[in-house]
Amino acid sequence: MSPITYGQLERTLFKAGDILRGRMDSSQYREVISAMLLLKRVSDQPGILRVPDLARWSQIVAYEGKAPGRVLNEALWALEQSNPEVLKDVFEAVDFEVRLSRAELKALVDHFDRVPLNDDDLEFGDVVGRAYDCLLDAFAGSVGKRGGEFFTPRSVVRLMVRLVRPQEGQSVYDPFTGSGGMLVQAGQYVDEHGGEGTGLAFFGQEMNAATCSTARLNLLLHGLKDSSVLCGDTLTDPLHSLEDGHLRRYDRVLTNPPFSMKYSEKEIRHPDRMKYGWTPGHRADLMNVQHVLATLLPDGIGAVVTPHGVLFRGGAEEQIRRGIVADHRLEAVIGIGPNVFYGTAIPACILVLRGTDGTPSDKRGHVLFVNAEREVVTGRSQNRLEPQNVEKIVGAFREWADIPGFSRVVSLDEIEANDFDLNIRRYVDAGPPAEPSLDVRAALFGGVPRSEVVAEMRRFEVFGIGIADLFTTKSSGYLDFPDSGCEATAVRIPDLAAVRERDFVEDCRAWWLAIESRLTELAGTGKLSTLSYRLMASFREELLPAGILDQYQLTGAFAAWWAVRQDDLRSLDRWGFPGVIDRWAVAESRPSYLPESLARERVLDVLGNDLCSRVERLTAAERQRMVDVYRSWGERYGTSFTDLERQSEAAATQLRVRLEELGYT
Repeated sequence: MSPITYGQLERTLFKAGDILRGRMDSSQYREVISAMLLLKRVSDQPGILRVPDLARWSQIVAYEGKAPGRVLNEALWALEQSNPEVLKDVFEAVDFEVRLSRAELKALVDHFDRVPLNDDDLEFGDVVGRAYDCLLDAFAGSVGKRGGEFFTPRSVVRLMVRLVRPQEGQSVYDPFTGSGGMLVQAGQYVDEHGGEGTGLAFFGQEMNAATCSTARLNLLLHGLKDSSVLCGDTLTDPLHSLEDGHLRRYDRVLTNPPFSMKYSEKEIRHPDRMKYGWTPGHRADLMNVQHVLATLLPDGIGAVVTPHGVLFRGGAEEQIRRGIVADHRLEAVIGIGPNVFYGTAIPACILVLRGTDGTPSDKRGHVLFVNAEREVVTGRSQNRLEPQNVEKIVGAFREWADIPGFSRVVSLDEIEANDFDLNIRRYVDAGPPAEPSLDVRAALFGGVPRSEVVAEMRRFEVFGIGIADLFTTKSSGYLDFPDSGCEATAVRIPDLAAVRERDFVEDCRAWWLAIESRLTELAGTGKLSTLSYRLMASFREELLPAGILDQYQLTGAFAAWWAVRQDDLRSLDRWGFPGVIDRWAVAESRPSYLPESLARERVLDVLGNDLCSRVERLTAAERQRMVDVYRSWGERYGTSFTDLERQSEAAATQLRVRLEELGYT
């Protein structure tokens, strides 16, 4: 039997939801499916938890003559009693005897009984955790605004984790834990970079009891047992403290607090957290930011999601921003586009924060602003950050780069001159660049200003197209369209670009062929997954000199390819080329056998063609942008006032002649 893939288990969990749909709302059947999944997983895979006889799956399926709901309730109770440090109160709201008939419970047990969840039955060790996380994502999308209370889109989570870069052995804290995605992703990040994610110490706090239970279970199903997720109101009463009563501090803090939540100053314990002041109207956004700052170790790094209002509201909030910036605690402000988060269409931002040591010396006295409002992919009901968007944001942050229309390093002097207004658009305008002013002489007498053409010429030159291919010389400082006209020349541009375009795509194929031997060496060794960033750098360095795609486009293309093909690559890493063929065969319900040599050839062809086709599409898009630029010159200068005057005179002459022919004088 082929190992169970993430996609197969994901479909299994959704089918379990179909059994329950209509009998209870989504939050309730999320809890039921979570309980069933845990019971099956810990029974099938020894060592995750202590499993008493009552909780063993073999006892659950042998329920004949007993009420299945009672059997399941007793199994959950026994499992919790045997593992109180992990499961205390996790399934407090689950009661299998309520609202589910005997037939539905039998169908549910039979459904999970058909799915083996031992590690040996799974393609990868994280299949269960990933499938469960996908289920949480679907639930969040189905409940609208309430989904945003417990689930942060995983693309945003991955971005935030990459901004703070947790390392093995560190502590990671999410004070508004939700479903635990920040903590889970921190562990995965360490795994992907050659460390052991289980070597992190995870801490969290969540106000909603059911959501807190979900977070604990999510961590457990991802194999992250060194965790402490407590239930309570973090802002009012943070629960993780040391023996001396002081709050615990952490290497990394990642969180997405509820927007514009209210608080009561007199109820706040540990008020020393609010070093920079108290917000008016009991709006807690900047209070949550101060909690993050207060719980960072001196050299710690935090990332927190906030609404844009915290960046520019005046009064006491301005004073809080002033203190944070002046103390060098703010490293970056990153604006995210609208409609990315569940439950709200408004854009949000990510603040990258530092512990009391402040920003590194090479960044001291500056803040990076990133306006990524256009770095989203539009969906039907929800926009999303794709891997290429994340790569561009992370690249700008790591390189501390000024990128026109995207990012800018701003001095504290400039921020102070703006009264500590951190509104991103004040510093980085992501709108399309303004068109140059219309050249009056060209508009009156014809021609295209040479200066406008020269300013855009590089995008043509990288495709091997020169000014002489597009224009004739009209006069000093002006060019003219060829006799065939602007549109005819625009139609010819793809042919003029074809050789360079083909060579560029062939360069991509040549790069792939060059690394095939390396991939073959690493197949089945378990070492491939740690090479992604080195391969990405090699890919970028090989293709960047051509100038057709910039570094962010190339990095984004590779990141998007790796994300889509990650399970194929992981299978190649673990099982070799036959393993990839097997997983494709399972997905397509067909026989899987191929000789080793043919399996290698087939896998490398599919993976390489996928990457090269992405480059090809991006290249075609750049070529089309080049055509659009040329046509825009035709729209601006293709017909001058003099041309219009001549056309008008010709039309008047034709009219006069026709009237004379008709006998009118």
